[in-house]
Amino acid sequence: MIVTGTTNNSRLIELRKYTITDVFEEQYHDNGSWTNNGVDFPNSVSGISVVYYINAIRYIDETLDGVTTTYFNLTPINDPNFINVPYFKNPNKSKIISNPKIFDDVFIDRSDLSALDKNYRLEYIRNLIDLTTYAGGNYFNIKNNT
Repeated sequence: MIVTGTTNNSRLIELRKYTITDVFEEQYHDNGSWTNNGVDFPNSVSGISVVYYINAIRYIDETLDGVTTTYFNLTPINDPNFINVPYFKNPNKSKIISNPKIFDDVFIDRSDLSALDKNYRLEYIRNLIDLTTYAGGNYFNIKNNT
């Protein structure tokens, strides 16, 4: 099975030699095949397309429209670094870069006082004015019915 794709980015520059010449065949590594990185000069058409191979992937650069077509043969995969399973990227986890920090040593400070401790102090209230001003008037809403 062969997987194909197209892109606007060429990888031909990766096969360029460090020589200064105007001859195209001398500028790039040759003998490109599925097992050898290089340019496949016999299948390339001068001025129209360049066929080359990098890491068992066949690239065809169309020089007229700038499109690069890639071909990848799935059958001869023996590389242990290759994962041949469907890959799904969850967009909800796209900005997560590390595992969450979990703090399991949380200390809860519980008071020794009762929840109704403030209400026990009502025994010290002797008149209605003390009750309206008790705790700044936050706990009781007293309406004067007279």
